[in-house]
Amino acid sequence: MKHILSISVLLTGTLLLASLAPNFGSEPAPPSGAEVVRAMSESFHATSQQVIPSVVKVMISRGSNGKSEAGKLDLFGDFFSDFAGEKNRDLRSIGSGVLVSPSGIVLTNHHVVEDEGTITVELYDGRRFGVTSVKRDPSSDLAVLTLDSDQELPYLEFADSDTLEIGDWVLAIGTPFMLESSVSAGIISAKNRFLHDKEGGNYIQTDAAINPGNSGGPLVDLSGRIVGINTAIATVSGGYQGVGFAIPSNTARWIMKQLIENGKVERAFLGAPSSELSYEEAKSLGLPPRFGVKTDTPYKNSPAAKAGIRNGDIILEFDGKTIDSPETFRAMVECADIDVVHSLTVLRKGESGRLTLSIKLEIRPENYVGVPQTENLVEKGKHHADKTLGLMLIPMTDSAAERLGAAPGSGVVILSVTPGGRAYRAGLRDGMVLLKLNGTPTPTLDAYRGAAETVSPDAPCEFEVIVKKEIRTLTAPAAK
Repeated sequence: MKHILSISVLLTGTLLLASLAPNFGSEPAPPSGAEVVRAMSESFHATSQQVIPSVVKVMISRGSNGKSEAGKLDLFGDFFSDFAGEKNRDLRSIGSGVLVSPSGIVLTNHHVVEDEGTITVELYDGRRFGVTSVKRDPSSDLAVLTLDSDQELPYLEFADSDTLEIGDWVLAIGTPFMLESSVSAGIISAKNRFLHDKEGGNYIQTDAAINPGNSGGPLVDLSGRIVGINTAIATVSGGYQGVGFAIPSNTARWIMKQLIENGKVERAFLGAPSSELSYEEAKSLGLPPRFGVKTDTPYKNSPAAKAGIRNGDIILEFDGKTIDSPETFRAMVECADIDVVHSLTVLRKGESGRLTLSIKLEIRPENYVGVPQTENLVEKGKHHADKTLGLMLIPMTDSAAERLGAAPGSGVVILSVTPGGRAYRAGLRDGMVLLKLNGTPTPTLDAYRGAAETVSPDAPCEFEVIVKKEIRTLTAPAAK
């Protein structure tokens, strides 16, 4: 806590000196701008010194062909050649990680360790360790490494990311562009961000500089505790442009626990699509903006259906915690205990006051594609469930075409999307119209089936869709 006390002592000392001045009746002189900046600098320094020993460099060696893969280190060209050094010339990728246990447990990004090769972890003091196990969760882009070590190692503790506020100071530490133990400072720019190509939607946004190589490193508060795991940037140039994203510490800690205990992540699910309330809808219900989510028809035999949730219900709270977006709500549900009964606070059309519904959640089945319980087209068999891409599709009627801004017979309607599936990671959502799959028109379900047969798991997949009456092209990454 030295870094926090340094601010307190400096400011208190300034005020004390002012209070001892001859004019006892005057107001204490506020600290000067230079003193405030100096105190902040000392805080950054103390936090950096505390954190750096626990931040590691994660290295993947090349395969036998000695060639680096496109999109990895070759991306930096001569920069890598100049800075890698002879001892690192066999590397195919480098990222960051953070020690979270004295026994040698490292938390990092899945994409840092997804390539084949030998994983080596290097500490700040130069010690290198092999890895005895790697447990991965591609959906969240997190991985847990166990180091081959019988020594007690430095580590960081987790903070409660739910207590973060926009404007809080944070530090990002990692190995950008092979420059290990680099520290950048910034603030929390926003919370509960949604990224189309990643599962979940409660990412932390920060303006602390994050660049290639920072992935997997920690975002810490000024007490030196982990508030997030740096995982992505929004950029046109490929480098830092002021917008970075981190997985919140509460999410990362829960996923890590699941991987360590179960070897995989078992997520609970509700079984009813939800959408954001518009400003006009919230106002008509007497609700403040960004409060509650609107539910669609529950899926058959889902926890939502069993709990009695109906189409059009407005869910305001989950176990007493307010809900401000569909992504926040989904994150709450995914991490919830399936062995207890949870409560939902609901507004329902035709009912006075708020209702409380009890729900017992279930683990989401693998490749789950929900079937709405009142969907007549599905009842008649006029649907197609693509479990490979994670889509439930139905034919488009003339009325649906008019409502969705599509020409009759131009495509098929996306009824539901599997969270975490390839289509979901591309940004496809319920209610969109799918016009083409990998350039092949899909005016009917049969046409879609034919186009889907050509989709390879080893290559990206392209969807042409209508979103809010506009045509867009969305791309899903390769499955492998």
